[in-house]
Amino acid sequence: MGRTRRVYPIPPAIRAAPDVPVWVPHRMSAYVPRVPRRRNDLALKLWREGYRALPAERLRHEDPDAFAGSLLGRRTAVVRGPAGARLFYDDAVVSRRRAMPAPLAGLLFGRGAVHGMDDRAHAERKEMFMDLLADERIAPLASAACDDLRRRADSWRGREVVVFDELAETYGAAVLRWAGVDLSPADARRWSRRLAAIVDGFGFAGRAYPRGWAARVLADRWATRLVEDTRSGRRTPEPGTVLAVIAGSELPARVAGVELLNVLRPTVAVAWLGTFAVLALAEHPQWAAQLRGPDADPRRVAFVHEVRRLYPFVPALAGRVTCPVKAGDVDLGPGDRIVLDVVGTDQDPQQWRAPGEFLPERFQDLDPDPYAFVPQGGGDPATGHRCPGEPLTVRLLADTVGVVADLDLQVVSRPAYDPTRMPSCPDRGLVVSVAP
Repeated sequence: MGRTRRVYPIPPAIRAAPDVPVWVPHRMSAYVPRVPRRRNDLALKLWREGYRALPAERLRHEDPDAFAGSLLGRRTAVVRGPAGARLFYDDAVVSRRRAMPAPLAGLLFGRGAVHGMDDRAHAERKEMFMDLLADERIAPLASAACDDLRRRADSWRGREVVVFDELAETYGAAVLRWAGVDLSPADARRWSRRLAAIVDGFGFAGRAYPRGWAARVLADRWATRLVEDTRSGRRTPEPGTVLAVIAGSELPARVAGVELLNVLRPTVAVAWLGTFAVLALAEHPQWAAQLRGPDADPRRVAFVHEVRRLYPFVPALAGRVTCPVKAGDVDLGPGDRIVLDVVGTDQDPQQWRAPGEFLPERFQDLDPDPYAFVPQGGGDPATGHRCPGEPLTVRLLADTVGVVADLDLQVVSRPAYDPTRMPSCPDRGLVVSVAP
């Protein structure tokens, strides 16, 4: 008899909308994950133990920076720290193609997405994202999201709210408008929830995985129709918007829709980190005064960098080795796997003073090393595999803590999260009571 997965309460914003089926559609049945038979397989340990899996595994090995394991039956090296990240992002040695298990890659990124590409094809596709997410382009999005959040925050006074739900809907509505997807407020909320459901499924927790796939199928069809309607003239987004640019590319409509979602979905996903940022502010109220005012932006950025370093989101990243290479004392050959321990790198005691403590001041006079600080990938954002949406993430989070710092709030739900559940979120989506 198989192991029973615990089902954790899910905030309403990541529950399936009433018209979203909670079963996996028949054509997605091939993607239902198969639990590895080997008890020591890292995939099984991540499924069971979540963010605790790799720290526990590291204690079993002499070299905590590079040790051998098995991922879905393939020999694997788990690496952390700058040296491990440099090896992981060396395109001459490691490929992203077919590196991530299909049940996860298909759900989170979609078939044909930039995340599974390498070399020139990856560079060309990523250049489009770098242009779409350039600083001058994302400034209006960040500003609109901040203004919307301030209006919402005014309505919070004197009542209780679920922080995750408020942020997911705020970020979702803002990015949909900015991307050129014109929707009614009700439709914007519905699609924000569906995009959040896709993200919520990546840890295979309880019913979250089939719910995520149901939302993924609907989102792929919807995004493909948006592209087709734009190309046929039935829809006319503003020139220069994400929808207009992607629809104007030579990508097949289905792939163009996938890449449209790869702009929308990660923006909604910032709600997880935003909720942790609010929790961090509630747990460290002495920072509130430092996050207020027009001159507080550097301190806000430092604060959210520390949130991204310390609180959980992506536990690890996987690559496929293309030639013989040595990771520490582990010998790898073509077809073997290499796993970058993201949390272990961001909290590496060899790189960070008091790595388990919340110390935003460590970032005030520090430009983070792109291979020591990897919450959204490592290396150069233009030429490597670091997420091109990272600057937008930082801006949204900085604006969020700036708004929340002006509120007098108390956490009503438990100020805790489940480290075995991926992606984890503070209990009940973080319920707070805001003073009048």
